[in-house]
Amino acid sequence: MLNSKTDIKNIELVKLIAQLRDHIDIYRIIGLNNAALRETDISSAFLGYFQKTAQESLAIYICKVFESSTRNELNSIPGIIESLPFIRLSIERKREFATFGKRYGIVSEPIEARSYLKGTFGLFCGLHHESLERLKKFRDTIGAHSDSKADSKALPSLAEFEIFFGFASDFYGLVSRSICNVGPALVPRQAGPGFLRMIQALGVKAPKFDFDDGNRKGSRNH
Repeated sequence: MLNSKTDIKNIELVKLIAQLRDHIDIYRIIGLNNAALRETDISSAFLGYFQKTAQESLAIYICKVFESSTRNELNSIPGIIESLPFIRLSIERKREFATFGKRYGIVSEPIEARSYLKGTFGLFCGLHHESLERLKKFRDTIGAHSDSKADSKALPSLAEFEIFFGFASDFYGLVSRSICNVGPALVPRQAGPGFLRMIQALGVKAPKFDFDDGNRKGSRNH
């Protein structure tokens, strides 16, 4: 299914995933080094702007990756699932799909690609419904509009952001390998390391890139 509608959408999806990776890293680095950053000559107004922009970008991009639409042809996970024709899975593909499904709580045997992915995605979104709704509300009230009742403190935790990223990355990889028959592209981490070098040059000593191992609950490296 190389160069198919699904393949083209999946290529666009990984671009969104790569940007989501950058937004998560920037948001985390600002939070981990916030106290040290405020002791430098960096403008507090600029730092506040940068942190707010990272928050809004996170909400917008997670919504881009996970939302469905009956009006628009989205490059989201639901958009890719809906683009799939009926595909009865071979034995090898069944193993790959089963590994993905079990990682996210599906125990039934995969038979057909579209229905299995739809069920796995539905279960994942059901388990994380509250966080997704909070992100959509944040996106709608702050990212896209200016609501006087909006609360930027209502965002999910960084660990949950990593879980959303992990699911999206795993989904992209499965579709690439098992449906489009092409090796998945690597998702680079460029903005985070670059930002770390910048704040180090501005005077932050030994800036933190990630949580200590004991505090990295729910996060995954991709």
